[in-house]
This record gives sequence, structure tokens and C-alpha cells, in this order.
Amino acid sequence: MMVAFLFFFAQVVNSLLNEYVFLRITAITFSLSIRLDHFEGVIFKGGILMENKLNSSRKWIILLVIALAGGIIYELPYLRYTYYKPLQEGLGFSHTQFGSLMSMYGIIAMIFYLPGGWLADRFSHRKLIAFSLVGTGLGGLYLSTWPSYTGAMILFAFWGITTILTFWSTMLKAISVLGDASEQGRLFSFAEGGRGIATSAVALSTLALFHQLGQTTDNFVYVLWVYSIVCIGIGILAFFVMLDNKPKKTDPNIIMDMIKVAKMPITWLLAVVIFAIYTTYTSSGYLTPYMTEVYGLSAVAAGVVATFRSHIFRPIAGLSGGAISKKVGSSIPVMQVIIAIIAASLLIMLFTPVMPALVIMISAITVLIGFLIFALRGLYFAPIGEVGTPKALLGAAVGLISTIAFLSDTFNFTLLGNILDKNPGTPGYKIIFIYMLALQAVAFIGLFFLSIRVKKQQSETQFADTAATGESN
Repeated sequence: MMVAFLFFFAQVVNSLLNEYVFLRITAITFSLSIRLDHFEGVIFKGGILMENKLNSSRKWIILLVIALAGGIIYELPYLRYTYYKPLQEGLGFSHTQFGSLMSMYGIIAMIFYLPGGWLADRFSHRKLIAFSLVGTGLGGLYLSTWPSYTGAMILFAFWGITTILTFWSTMLKAISVLGDASEQGRLFSFAEGGRGIATSAVALSTLALFHQLGQTTDNFVYVLWVYSIVCIGIGILAFFVMLDNKPKKTDPNIIMDMIKVAKMPITWLLAVVIFAIYTTYTSSGYLTPYMTEVYGLSAVAAGVVATFRSHIFRPIAGLSGGAISKKVGSSIPVMQVIIAIIAASLLIMLFTPVMPALVIMISAITVLIGFLIFALRGLYFAPIGEVGTPKALLGAAVGLISTIAFLSDTFNFTLLGNILDKNPGTPGYKIIFIYMLALQAVAFIGLFFLSIRVKKQQSETQFADTAATGESN
């Protein structure tokens, strides 16, 4: 069996290399079409910030590595989205206990979003990201030993450090500094698309492996091994490819940075919007057990649907959202339309009776919801750059926004797991659908007020530029 695993792992690595070549060709195509050779970027060399022209090829290679890193590192903590039942059975936990693991993860994340932004503004992105990936992969190997409830809680707390404190804000700032304000939507969307391609390659491979070896708890450890080894491998790649992005001199006072970004109204508006969208995303993880428990799909069949929802269409959604927002001129109206479609899809699921004949239609709707949510995720941080947030405060802004935006990680999985334990079957999932609808309403309203603020900010900037031009003349 070990020989079969090693052979299959070689196929996984080969698949990832093929995806790398595909993304590299795509990057070159983009760079030629938009003439990025003349982009006035930022080069960080030897820990010293240097203004220069960033070579377009190097720029897209770095973005690719960041995308791979951002895609694979969250697969282990969020593996429940694709393998809810096998992972739950392997650990031997109830729905509530299983949800508590993510609550622990969320609590640690909430604590470290702020200091994580401070780290991103002051320390080497290359070293932080490499450490994060290797540490997360080692944690995955530990998970394959099926630890006790206490051991699993400690593991998820550790993942809160490696994926949030040393990674999250660092990843977002590393993406943002690759372009100016006009490129933010495209950069973030391309990164989201790249994350989807990376996770799709591994997800499809592990699904095939799990099916081939037999859908047992003992065989599921091989799935965990694949994710862990790939995570460690990309961490090593990041260490040798990425830039340090370390400024020469910064203000060491984290409190002052937080005060500056806290005074920006867009910080709070965007935090509310992302909170609603992200909580909808985490809640959508229960669409997989909905298909197995209510419609009777097998773990592999539901896993295939979840893979299309969470992986296959993720790169397409990310790139599509960026392309559309570029044509429209702003990410906000695009997000509002997407939210309206998600709400309509949830209403259909809420009022459609449970019938075996409708399983294909419901599966398609869950895939559509996943597609649209990933389009939103590729755009929801773009407004930070669209209003010209100073690059020296990007990490702090992301940290503060993330602290509020991802607060639901501290309670959402425990809340929804408790709902399902107290309302087993269809009634529990209907409550979850209503909950997701309410979140979409909050996001839509928040975007309305955010658009007003962004337009005001842009008008003030344009007026200041016009006044400066007049004085110079």
C-alpha cells in the first residue's frame, strides 16, 4: 500500500508542475497584453526597500508562488469542507466537538490578526511564509495519527499561529505591493484563481486516491499525508523564490499603526462586508454533509461535488471577478450583483422539497454558490488598495479588518454544529440556509455604504490633485 501511495504522490507532484507551467504561460500572456514591463513597482533586496522597475516575469512568478502557498496552507485546517464525514469519524468526535476545533482555531486567529499585520509590515515575507507552510504541513502529519480531543484542540490552536499570525497579513501585503491602485483587483483575483488551481490539483488527486484505496478511516491518513507533504514542499519553494519585502526603517509602535487605520471609515465598513461574506463561506462547508445526510450521497460523490464547488471553479471564479471588476471600474458593484445571485440560489434551496430526483439540480446549485463565493473572495480586499491606503499601513489595515471580519471563526462552526445536533436532518440545514441569507443581506447593505465612502474618497483625491496641478502652473 505504501508503494501505491508513493506512486500516487509522484503523480500529484507531476500534476502540480503541470499547473505551474500553465500559470506561467498565463502570466506571460497577461504581462504582454498589459505591458507590465513599464510597471513602476517595488523591489525589496537584502532587507532594504528600493524603488525600481519590477521585472514582469519575476513579478508573476512571485504571485504564482504566493497563490500556491495561499491555496494549500488552508486546506488542512479546512479539510472538513471536502472530507467532513471521514475526518469526523477518524477523530471520533460529535458534530459539536468537531465544530469546537474550528472555534479554537478561530479564537487563536482573532487574537493574532492584529499582531500578524504588524509582523507583515516589519519582517521578511519570505521567511514568514516559508515557516508558516512548513509548520502547517508538520501539523498535518500529526493529525494523521488521530490525536485525542485535547491533542486536536492544541493542533488547531497551533494552526491558528502558522496560518494567521505569520501568514495571512503577510500574504495579502505581499500581493498588494506587487502593483499600484489600478491593479489591485486583478492581482487579488489572479491570486485567488491560482489558489484554486493549486487546491484543485491536490483535491482531485486525493479524492482519486481515497476512492482507489477504499473509503476507510485507515486509508484516509494517506490523504492527510499528501496535503502535508505538498504544504511543506511549497514552503521550501517559497523560501528560495520570494522576496523579503522588508522595509529599511519603520515605526515600531503597533498601537500608533492601529490608531491610524482605525480612523479610516473604510476599515470598519469593509470589515462588516467581509465578515458577512466570509461567514457565508464558512457556513457553506455544511453543504457537503447536507448532500450526504439529506440526499444520501456517498462520501466520495459528495466529495466530488465539494471539489467542484470549492476547487475546480475557484480559479475561474477568481479570474472572472477580476476581469469584470476591471471593466466596470470598481469591485463593489460587481460584488453586489454576485450577492444578489447567491441570495436567489439560497432561496431555491430553502424552498425546494427533498426529492431524490432533484439531487442533480441541488448539487448544481451548491456548486454555483461555491463559484460565486470564491468570486467574492477574490475581490473583497480590493477596496483597500482602491482608496490608496499607504503601503506602510497595509499590514496593519489588513490585520484590523481581519480581526473583525473573521471573528465568526470563534463561534460559527460550534453554532452550526449545535444547530444540527439539536435539529437533525433537513430542519437543521434549513435554519443554516436562512442564516446564510441574512448574512448576504448584511453584506449587500454594507457594500452600499462602502460605495458611497469610496466615491467620496476618490472625489477628494481628484480635487486635491487638481488643486496641486493648478498651484504648479
